[in-house]
Amino acid sequence: MPFPRSLDWQPSAALLALAATLLGWLLLGFSGHPKGMLPLAGSPQAEVVVLEDTVAAANPDPAAIAALPDSAWKPWKKPGFIRERGPSSAWVRIILHNPDPSPQAGVLADLVRYADRVDLFSPADKERDPKAGTPGGWLHQVSGEWTSPASKAIQGRETAFPLTLPPQGSRVIYLHYQDSVALWLEPGWWPDAIDFHTAMQRDLIAESFYFGTLLALLLYHSIVWLRLRFPTTGYYLLYLAFYILYIFGVRSGVSVLGLPLGSPWMETIGAMALPLSGAFLATFARHLLELPEQAPRADRTVRGAATLLGVLPVAALLAVTTGHADWLQAIVAIGALAHIALLGAAVVVWRSVGWQSRNFVLLSGLLLAGLVPLVVLLRNAPIETICRAVMLGSALEIMLLSMALGERFARLQRDKLAAQALAMEEAERRHQIQEAYADELEHEVRSRTHELVAADADKNRMITVLGHDLRSPLTALTLSAEQAAGNGAATRPDFATEVAQTGKAILLLLEDVLLWTRLRAGTVRLAEHAAGSVVRPMVDLHRGNASGRSVELLLDEDGHAPRVHTDLVLAQTLVRNLVSNAVKSARSRITVSVSASDLVRISVRDDGPGLPESVIASLRDPAVPLPLGNSRSGLGLRLCLEIAQALGTRLEAEDPAGGGTGISFTLPRAEN
Repeated sequence: MPFPRSLDWQPSAALLALAATLLGWLLLGFSGHPKGMLPLAGSPQAEVVVLEDTVAAANPDPAAIAALPDSAWKPWKKPGFIRERGPSSAWVRIILHNPDPSPQAGVLADLVRYADRVDLFSPADKERDPKAGTPGGWLHQVSGEWTSPASKAIQGRETAFPLTLPPQGSRVIYLHYQDSVALWLEPGWWPDAIDFHTAMQRDLIAESFYFGTLLALLLYHSIVWLRLRFPTTGYYLLYLAFYILYIFGVRSGVSVLGLPLGSPWMETIGAMALPLSGAFLATFARHLLELPEQAPRADRTVRGAATLLGVLPVAALLAVTTGHADWLQAIVAIGALAHIALLGAAVVVWRSVGWQSRNFVLLSGLLLAGLVPLVVLLRNAPIETICRAVMLGSALEIMLLSMALGERFARLQRDKLAAQALAMEEAERRHQIQEAYADELEHEVRSRTHELVAADADKNRMITVLGHDLRSPLTALTLSAEQAAGNGAATRPDFATEVAQTGKAILLLLEDVLLWTRLRAGTVRLAEHAAGSVVRPMVDLHRGNASGRSVELLLDEDGHAPRVHTDLVLAQTLVRNLVSNAVKSARSRITVSVSASDLVRISVRDDGPGLPESVIASLRDPAVPLPLGNSRSGLGLRLCLEIAQALGTRLEAEDPAGGGTGISFTLPRAEN
């Protein structure tokens, strides 16, 4: 189905672009850039080392860990996994240096918050750690996903600890990490605690807008589904709901609500929600793209992908309950691959149907596919930045799909309103016909009878004119052929030329007949054309005939003539027939001129004997039929009159200075 000519989609596209720009700025500009934070891995102002002994790493006693020699520790130069798979514990020792002459009351935070529990131990300073107990003891703070908000060192979802560094001094911190899936270390130091809290507030605002946008789409389409109960909307709702659950879970949104939730159940919720959202997305695409009817083979592929995705949540639950939580990453990766099948199906249907909403589905698939190189380009960026880029891409995909769904509703509504309007018009028409059936029928019969009589008379006149115009060239050709046959072809060396000229004349006559039938059908194709393209080719067409009759054919064309709004074929045929008649009647000269004022006037003048009064009368009054048997009144001039009427103009007879014939007509100027 071709695109609609209306531009109703442009406001929606503009709003979508505005929302995408705002969301991109919020996720990647307003937040995600921790101003004032010092990354500790590889920093000269901090020493970060990790305990290599996995057996000792399980020891929860900070005093025993502090007594270990330096050889037991491994330097930590860049962010990454401490333990990539399986339940594990790890000790991290951080020595923070304060070069300032004043104390630093800052925050030590892990930029990646995914750890079940993190215990901070630091030798207590009674002056700066009033809550630490007696001097010589340990400052102990707790954070992590399984820690209740009330017990966290800093409430919220972040793994963060408030610390005070002595002026121009150092402080040793021991962090004990525990997680049942994997451990990632990316520590950062905020010398000013206000910067930390400001950054967290900016992150919270950005993600609140993100989730608010998704929830608004969910609420809107829920209302639409409750009112209309379209299956397509229902599948889109389930897709959106499970995707929001997935993002909310992996972004530790549960902790914002005041509930502790960590590994492996946080990963399990994500590994179950993402495939389910993909399964409903695949089913949504099948209905939106009409795959069962448009592309059965692609439909089977998408249906198989939906079935596979429907099984993956069960596999995720089994992986956790059987102690194979490391399988969850593979399950999430398989769920993401479902978009490739949808992209292929969208391409197939787009090529065969080309409907506008299907282009949006294709764009959404290309957008998600474009996230792959984006993630590759950001591989050296913080993992939080990569996560935000993926969130942005997914939000754009959801909005594009919502826009495609909205276009489908709009199309259905337009079709419904058009059908209703058509039904009302039909009912009104039938009512009017019933009220005045007898009078209308009589008038219609009388009108049709008159039209048939006129058409029959016109047809008879055209047959007579056509016979008259065909008889002359065919008679001349027959006589020439008889002479050539009787006297030998050698006596008529120009016989082939005469045949060619006669054949050309007959072809032009037949072309006029076909054009006349087109005029009978009322087919006029108006467009903008240069005035020269109407006149110049027709003048060139008759130069040979004029030269053969020793007639000079001149073209007086205004170099600044504007473009005209006309049917090019009809206008050229009009000029061709006028020039052809002039060639037959001229003595020595024909002038074709083009001039412009409010209208563009095209004139054909010759120095022949002039028009008969009967022909002039027909030009002045279309009701007066053209007389037969005159070189000026054959099919060509009759066709010229009908062409002029179809183009909304008329032929005007002129009296050129010095005698002869002049016929002109005007064409409207094209708008600039």
